Amino acid sequence: MIKHIVCWKLLDRTVPLEKNHDALAIREALHGLRGRIPGLLHLEVGFDFSADQSSGDIILYSEFANRTDLAGYQHHPLHVEAGKIVRPRTCDRRMIDYEV
Repeated sequence: MIKHIVCWKLLDRTVPLEKNHDALAIREALHGLRGRIPGLLHLEVGFDFSADQSSGDIILYSEFANRTDLAGYQHHPLHVEAGKIVRPRTCDRRMIDYEV
């Protein structure tokens, strides 16, 4: 099993995440990938509630059966389209892929 986790900070951090149009658009775009990309077994999107300066704002947690499925996801057209929604709204991205 492969776990793929990505954390972003939004460009606009002045609006609470539950009301932030950018955060909501990102969540909707990422949720739209569920069940539509082969090999994507599980996907969660969460908003940070700590509001700490060092925290991220949005987290993506996803699971894949193997590295091949993760690679397919990363190049899938729907994932590429979601990236076009995420990238212009964020200023920092951290990610990790690990195997369990």
